[in-house]
Amino acid sequence: MTSYEEILESAKRLSSVERLQLADALFAEELAFGMWRGREDGADAEAYVSDLREAGMYTPDGREKTPEEFLGEIETDAQPD
Repeated sequence: MTSYEEILESAKRLSSVERLQLADALFAEELAFGMWRGREDGADAEAYVSDLREAGMYTPDGREKTPEEFLGEIETDAQPD
């Protein structure tokens, strides 16, 4: 594996424009995926999203939500605090 120091030295050889491009790319990746790094529940993203969607379909007592209940939640969530 390449060490941090080796990567840093390689980055120092980039032009100013290339350094900015690299920084932008790394920042975008961190914003998009950084919060999921190291989380077990995010290892299988498809299953995780599926579980979230399915959980949102039911009330706390296990009953499937009616369309009205579901839309009511969306309207409540959309209102500013």
